[in-house]
Amino acid sequence: MVQDSLQLLTDLDQIREAFSVWRNAMEQQGHRVGSISEGKIYFRRKGSDFKLGLDPAGDNWTVELNEPEQGTENPLSGLARNSTGQRYLLRQGTLHKNAQSARVESHDFEERTGLKPAAVTIDGKPAKRTWFIVTALDRPAAEICQNTAAFVDRCGLARNPDAAAAAKQDDERLVELFGPPEKGGEIAGQATVSRNERWRIHGEVWQKLKALLEADGRKLVKPLHVYGYEVDGVVEAQAGKLLLEIKTCVAAADVYEGIGQLALYPRLLPRLSGHRRILLLPGSPSDPLIAAVGECGVELHCYKFQKNGEKVDVCFSPQFLKACDLDP
Repeated sequence: MVQDSLQLLTDLDQIREAFSVWRNAMEQQGHRVGSISEGKIYFRRKGSDFKLGLDPAGDNWTVELNEPEQGTENPLSGLARNSTGQRYLLRQGTLHKNAQSARVESHDFEERTGLKPAAVTIDGKPAKRTWFIVTALDRPAAEICQNTAAFVDRCGLARNPDAAAAAKQDDERLVELFGPPEKGGEIAGQATVSRNERWRIHGEVWQKLKALLEADGRKLVKPLHVYGYEVDGVVEAQAGKLLLEIKTCVAAADVYEGIGQLALYPRLLPRLSGHRRILLLPGSPSDPLIAAVGECGVELHCYKFQKNGEKVDVCFSPQFLKACDLDP
């Protein structure tokens, strides 16, 4: 997320250079009427003008992203940079009338897409138009195209009020299940953790459970498929064996991934079929989330990871310890 304001570029040479980064990324990922984002979004180029949409036949385009020919707020597309020099492709929320919809104004665009306007200045003064970020430009080409595809997808919602309303209901349901998205990557009040920190947390949780089981005369087994698929753990319990997957965040993507792994592993390793499947998360899940995931045949349990200097402590929920036949 961009924290500081963006300065709209007004120098035509800088505009051309920045737009060429986006254009080259698009050309690397497709061709003329080509697909990006796994065949979902299509584009056609004519000179420095790009038409993008959801129609593979190319008959109805959702939005245009064209190279600005002047350094003002008149063009609907714009290039900007932040205080550190990071460049961005921007687009106003206005969408012209076409076969898909009537004209869409910026306030409707914001309401239907859920996107928030960027803080933009031009010549040191607040911009008069409303601008939205399409993508950061100093990124790999694949990421630029992925971000662009996501923006085009949102433009499709702006042109379809009914679909936008349904998407808003889905977003509200996700907030009910997972909590606000900006909190999804936090653990114990800390900011989003790095990949190395995730590995450390994962290892500490695994080692603590291993130690508890060994103290009880049991082992935490890690079955391994011949092609390298590795399960986090299997626990022997009186009520049956437990198949565990440990996650270090409670973001929706982590929950999706964990459920997918727990569904896939018994098929890759038939000896795991019939095990109780448990997804271990760094926090107490909401009741709606527990119910929703339970319909997938997966149990949600939690742990707490706390770090005080070099000292690390992992605590498991009483419910999880009971499932493992361990004393709370």
